[in-house]
Amino acid sequence: MRETYGVVLPGMNLAELTGKLIVIEGTDGVGRSTQINLLKPWLEQQGRAVMDTGIKRSELAGKGIQQAQEGHTLGRITLSLFYATDFADRLQKQILPALRAGFVVLTDRYIYSLMARAIVRGVDPDWIRNAYSFALKPDAVFYLRIGIDDLIPRVVFSRGFDYWESGMDLHPSEDMYESFRKYQTALLAQFDKLAEEYCFDVIDTSADVRTVFRNLRDGIARVLSGEPREPIFSMPPAAAAWRRAGCGALERGRVTVTQGRGRRGRGRTGCRSAARQGCGRRCELKSHPLLNPLEVARIPGHLEIPARKTLLYRPVLQYQSLDFHRQLQLLA
Repeated sequence: MRETYGVVLPGMNLAELTGKLIVIEGTDGVGRSTQINLLKPWLEQQGRAVMDTGIKRSELAGKGIQQAQEGHTLGRITLSLFYATDFADRLQKQILPALRAGFVVLTDRYIYSLMARAIVRGVDPDWIRNAYSFALKPDAVFYLRIGIDDLIPRVVFSRGFDYWESGMDLHPSEDMYESFRKYQTALLAQFDKLAEEYCFDVIDTSADVRTVFRNLRDGIARVLSGEPREPIFSMPPAAAAWRRAGCGALERGRVTVTQGRGRRGRGRTGCRSAARQGCGRRCELKSHPLLNPLEVARIPGHLEIPARKTLLYRPVLQYQSLDFHRQLQLLA
């Protein structure tokens, strides 16, 4: 049974969240994004629908955080509440719908990074834990651990030192190198405490990228091993009925999808979006033998149905919380 860290948000039915929530944690420069870019296609090749997310990616607060940080004037409480708002918005609009649809959600950092940063900046640990008490407990947390002496060269030869990741707002030193070293040492120590408290799976990142990826892949495979595979590839009832009918229409929410016959006897799929007034444009694509009419990847003002993807039909049909047209944008 899925749980939160204390508070269940209104309207959140934990029993409906059938997907898997997998967290990749670690400080900046440790290689989280690189590993997620490797893990996502690997999981998709296994026939799983995958969504990735990360901090500062919410529509509500993501850009606001970036703009506020450019001024270098945020206080520790304001910064913590800004990040909490970003997380809450992503949880409600991205993570929960995807889990409800049966996705594997890969999140580039979670509440643990936000808690560690806040605690290092002097925020009360109990207060910050309570602020994130509505967060879901992940199915697994993989902590990419690195020592400060290995971290510094990676940062120097990649993107250089960042004001906030160097802890310059704490004024530990006038020199950014020394500030980075002191701040990251304290942050890594806090991560180690959280790893013990929350039982992280710790992965040593001093090895090469491929070795780290293999360790992550094996760990995630163990997490997913208890998940039945047949539903991922089987055709849902609605799609099976559509295929048996040969032609007709399925209407869900504000989107109508129809199928007919095209040239040379090949199936063609047309769709029309009512979400954008005046959009009468139609798109017709050759049907894959397993193509579901609701298997949508992008919405550039109208719907596009991919002819060669067959992995997203089950999750799409199970979306419930947002209006259908908005939900499909999460798959883009």
